Amino acid sequence: MKASPFSRHKKELNASMNVVPYIDVMLVLLVIFMVTTPMLTTGVDVDLPKASTENIATGAQMPVIISLKSNGEIYMSYENNIDTPVLEEALIETLIGLQNNSQGNEVQVMINADQNNQYGMVMQLMANLQKAGVKKVGLLTGQPLPSNIN
Repeated sequence: MKASPFSRHKKELNASMNVVPYIDVMLVLLVIFMVTTPMLTTGVDVDLPKASTENIATGAQMPVIISLKSNGEIYMSYENNIDTPVLEEALIETLIGLQNNSQGNEVQVMINADQNNQYGMVMQLMANLQKAGVKKVGLLTGQPLPSNIN
């Protein structure tokens, strides 16, 4: 007997999982991370002096980073404020406010100064930190260049 054109054929069930949508999602996430990663590197571009130093221990609170460019501009990074230009008076007021809000922890400040700065500019910045009551101050350096030993 001939099969009717209107009859249905039962196909076997395919129990394997379709992974194509998961691969599509993974590739979209990969592209997103590739695009956003260069945006995560922040910081004022300064030419740090090179020296071999020991790392200092940081507390539970992230340190405040103060960048001093060779032309005298001061930038401050703390909490959610990244590379905010600041004047000397506002710097002292902000640091006093951070000291008061630190809940008993001492505020740690890292100075990110250009190696071409005048000594007086760095000393003026450190005097301002002292006025604000900051007791923990560190200086950032770059990695030293490898020496050629023959």
